[in-house]
Amino acid sequence: MPDDKKTLTVIGSGPAGMMAAITAAENGMNVSVIEQNEKLCRKIYATGNGRCNFTNMSWKGDVIRSGDAKKALKIIKSFDNKALIEYFDSLGVPARIINDYVYPASEQALAVAEALISEAKKLKINLICNEKVTDIKIKDGKYDVYTPVGRYLSDKLLIATGGKASPIHGSDGNLNLKIKALGHHFVKQLPALVALKTDDKKLEKLSGVRVKCRAYLNIDGSAVFSEAGEIIFNKTNISGIPVMILSRYASLAFEEKKKVSLSLDFFPEYEEHMLTEKIQNLFYNAKAGQKTAYELLIGYLNNKLLDYCLTLAGINPDKPAYSNKHKNIANLSAVLKNFTLVTKGTEGFEKAQVCCGGIPLNEVSDRLESLKHPGLFFAGEILDVDGSCGGYNLQWAFSSGHMAGISAGRI
Repeated sequence: MPDDKKTLTVIGSGPAGMMAAITAAENGMNVSVIEQNEKLCRKIYATGNGRCNFTNMSWKGDVIRSGDAKKALKIIKSFDNKALIEYFDSLGVPARIINDYVYPASEQALAVAEALISEAKKLKINLICNEKVTDIKIKDGKYDVYTPVGRYLSDKLLIATGGKASPIHGSDGNLNLKIKALGHHFVKQLPALVALKTDDKKLEKLSGVRVKCRAYLNIDGSAVFSEAGEIIFNKTNISGIPVMILSRYASLAFEEKKKVSLSLDFFPEYEEHMLTEKIQNLFYNAKAGQKTAYELLIGYLNNKLLDYCLTLAGINPDKPAYSNKHKNIANLSAVLKNFTLVTKGTEGFEKAQVCCGGIPLNEVSDRLESLKHPGLFFAGEILDVDGSCGGYNLQWAFSSGHMAGISAGRI
């Protein structure tokens, strides 16, 4: 008997594409996945430094960013973190929760990737690698997908090619022009979750230093956003989770030709005057004796960073602490509370974990079907949705893939 199942072509084998393909196949579709890399799920293997933080137990605050965050969150809630954890558990990948971050128990990204590939094979999904899509055409309500090797005709098409971040793993935006030719628009895609570049000479002496602080993103001189956590000084950039979270807003500001800087507060638990008083009492205490400022403060801050901050404040690290005037101590407090770095851009798509921007959600239905072409669906990072660090982007990819797969599977 001929196979009378409806057919679906999925472009992209990232988390959104694989989840969409599996879900559609479970709902009765005959599914093919086209991947331009020689290996499926390549981006998943690299996720979270190979550990794959695939969701988060905490959803407080601005963790999902979009032109329509309310719509994005509604889609996420349709297949939320608990549903995702249960799903992977059913595939033999139990979760391990560490400070609300959710990983596979093995803490290996390959567990997630290989579970998805195994499930796709079980469902007899046609998995095609090493073929780059060169054109998409719509004729008589069907979708023609072309590669240098062949042509794939299907009843429905689902595009999950990601954004432009991390092109080495296949997200290069090469299909964006073809998607625009179908009548869809793009909110300009910019790097997000990426280190910020600076040529500030401070970095030469502080490379390798890690410090917990509160980081403020200043745009045209005003502190607009802030995040707390560990930041990392590198020779030419500054990174760490707070910087990565703030970077999408920095990208937007750079795009608008605005001045962007970071201010680091190494002691957010103290008001500046309180910190000044605390250091002053320490310096002038009789027990301090002949101890230097460096010796008295070595427990306060990383030694390389402390030495640099003392110098900035006009304090000789090698002279007795009591010899410093109140003015110098006040200067030190100001440096510790407002350590500023001028930034000159991001490390770009090559180093970014995700990008912001993409197809606006007002061009797709609540079920992620194109409002311009029935039977065309989108999922994942190609849509104008990005998340904070901590598994939120993978949750969006899996949730949107699940929604688009169910929608495509509706005959």
